[in-house]
Amino acid sequence: MRKKLMNGSGLALGALTAALACPPPFAFAQQALPTIEVGRVSKRVAHAPAPRAAGPVRAAPVVAAAPATGSQPAAPGPFVPSEQVLGNGPSGVVGYVARGTSTATKTNTPIIDIPQSITILTKQQLDDRASYSLDQALTYVPGVTVTGGEGNKDAVTIRGQSTSADFYRDGIRDDAEYYRDLYNIQAVEVLKGPSALTFGRGGGGGIINRVTKKADGETIRNLEVVGGSFGKRRVTADIGQAVSDTLALRLNALYEKSEGYRSYFQMERYGVNPTLTWKPLEKTFVTLSYEHYHDRRFNDRGIPSIGAPSFTEGFPAGLASFVPGYPAPAPYYQFFGNTFPTARTNNFARVDVNLVDLNMEHKTDFGLEIRNHTMLASYRKRYANTFPGENVLLFEGPPGGQMEIEGYVHNTPRTNIFNQTDLVYRFDMTPEIKHTLLAGAEIGNQRSASERNLSCFGTPETNLVVNCDGSATAVDAPFLSPTLYLPMVYGDGRERRYTNLDVASGYVQDQIAITKYIDILAGVRFDHFDLTFTGADFPLPPGADPNGQAAETAEGEIVDPINQTIRSVANKWSPRLGVVVKPIEDLSGYFAYSRSFLPASSDQFVVLTPSLAALQPQGFANLEVGVKYQITPRLLLTGALYQLDRSNQPVTVNAFNAVAVNTRTRGGEIGLVGYVTDQWQVSLGYGIQSARVLNGNNVPSEVDPWLIYTGKVTPNVPRNTFSYWNKLDVSSFFDAEPGVLGLGAGVIYNAKFYPAIDNTVIVPGYARVDGAAYVKLSKNVTAQLNVENLAGAHYFVAATNNNNIMPGAPRSAIVTVNAKF
Repeated sequence: MRKKLMNGSGLALGALTAALACPPPFAFAQQALPTIEVGRVSKRVAHAPAPRAAGPVRAAPVVAAAPATGSQPAAPGPFVPSEQVLGNGPSGVVGYVARGTSTATKTNTPIIDIPQSITILTKQQLDDRASYSLDQALTYVPGVTVTGGEGNKDAVTIRGQSTSADFYRDGIRDDAEYYRDLYNIQAVEVLKGPSALTFGRGGGGGIINRVTKKADGETIRNLEVVGGSFGKRRVTADIGQAVSDTLALRLNALYEKSEGYRSYFQMERYGVNPTLTWKPLEKTFVTLSYEHYHDRRFNDRGIPSIGAPSFTEGFPAGLASFVPGYPAPAPYYQFFGNTFPTARTNNFARVDVNLVDLNMEHKTDFGLEIRNHTMLASYRKRYANTFPGENVLLFEGPPGGQMEIEGYVHNTPRTNIFNQTDLVYRFDMTPEIKHTLLAGAEIGNQRSASERNLSCFGTPETNLVVNCDGSATAVDAPFLSPTLYLPMVYGDGRERRYTNLDVASGYVQDQIAITKYIDILAGVRFDHFDLTFTGADFPLPPGADPNGQAAETAEGEIVDPINQTIRSVANKWSPRLGVVVKPIEDLSGYFAYSRSFLPASSDQFVVLTPSLAALQPQGFANLEVGVKYQITPRLLLTGALYQLDRSNQPVTVNAFNAVAVNTRTRGGEIGLVGYVTDQWQVSLGYGIQSARVLNGNNVPSEVDPWLIYTGKVTPNVPRNTFSYWNKLDVSSFFDAEPGVLGLGAGVIYNAKFYPAIDNTVIVPGYARVDGAAYVKLSKNVTAQLNVENLAGAHYFVAATNNNNIMPGAPRSAIVTVNAKF
């Protein structure tokens, strides 16, 4: 089936290439081009100041000159979609810097006028660093920690808040759990702090938005081939063209089959994303996109920890806080798990994504903009893994100690459908007071399942396990030889959970410019959240009623029902207020307050019990002050201080009950991005943050009388993060034309962090140095070499929990060749 899909993709690619290579007779190739300004960054065109001169690169690209006049009426100009259709994301992009974005406010607004901390990774920056996947791209964003994701999904911590759901595609929720590729991505935006007004629930620490490539009418013929260390092999294609005055097509395609630095790792992914943009009327645009994306990889959750808890099985976790553990001293390539009958049979992650996206926009003659955006997505996700289930016990088992290996297989399919309607209207109340009004609504439905089966291990002396009766669900493994080859099957169902979520939202926002010195952003969103959860977990705990009634154990504890249908309804208001003061044209200071919420069912809403349903929705409140200085049109300096409070965060204290704690993150960020000179581009960022539990004493002491949660550092939050990437055009040193030769260098620093809230294990901090070289081989062919971890540092890049810690890659190289036709 996979071969058929690839053959079909190849036929489609070949057919589109042939079609675009022969423009139709009604093409506009020889027509005069009208003046077109793409990606304007002015809040309102009529009041936009002219950009300052900035050398050979302009702040916003402008296409051609005005059409010639004559006796014949002017023919329709070339196909140029509006910035709203193509620019659901950055605008005014030059190199590494973007001067505006429409993502944060749903209106195209200059960065310095947005009261929020925003990091934008442009296409050039992604390309220069050879960032082909989302987790690679985010490693250079201060304040964002890429976590382990259990080896099967993107997961991050932003401002102390962990999430696997706050991901968006062109402003629409893309919250299924999988690894995202960037083959069809124009930019990645990281909006920090709650953004509920524009994105709804969640996003407490921030959100990550991928901006896709659109059919923009430009003639594009790009082919990129990648090869590198550890069997890296990848090819992508980007083909596009306007085929008439009213229609443009574009196709992005990907195929990759790579190995990795970890034992047994192998990955195969492919994707195809055709798009079209249709212009039925002069001020009406319709974009339609379909994407099929497949990713299958070896699922590896890393290595365990070793330390104080390792001396004995019964070591209290609370005491371990005073003598913490560390990642076990294992080789960076060592796999901890079971490989029967083959390593990839019981350790894999597979996802198939099919997505249809329809976006329509119309602008009336009196200035009202109407936009409607619909996305339907199907995610077929299944993964299986075996992994360390505990820390290394030094004085148990064979010399060197031992730890348990556990495993399970998990189906997590999901179907999303969302529709957004936005109305934008700009008007002047007075010559000095100008309004940009936004009113919108969103409706959506999400259907999800969580079906998990535990592993059952046999012994080398037994035949293949055929059921779990009398078989172990975990098995001891020697630390010195932790890769097992034992008979194993995935047994009877451990959990069956199904959810149906209906969402209905409405929002209003007003951006008010009071003279040229003060901007006010104010708005509110209302969300109706209706979740129906049906679940069954097996085996039942002692005292639980299989018919779904709560039961009392012999010790008098109330146990939640297991077979049950629960409904959780939340109606929440999420306000947003920001004030921007601009003492001079290119300098702004701001104050911002925003709130968001998340129902007690967690960000993936597949865990809901009566205990959780009884909790109030989680709340996020963010206070932020900041400054932004557009030093030149191509160089932006930003800084921010913030306090983010999270209330009613569920903490599971046994398998079936939960209580709520509050956390607080305080921190600051500073960033510099853009051209320092015409030959030197930089992307620099530093973040400092402290994230702690405020009222952890709510956790019952019987869990561990030595463990006190109050004051604990929340997981995956390094106190200091730093990144610095440079690209220098060195062509002039060799008497070559500009852009022929270039060098790149970067450094990443992350301080130590705790991978779990009990703070019993420390993951050491690290510094990594990267480098790159660029050469233009001909007019249409470029090549680059990227070397990651030049110094060969041994470090740990991510962690899912105390015993799933991922070593970083050793020194590795990637060669990329890009050809334009």
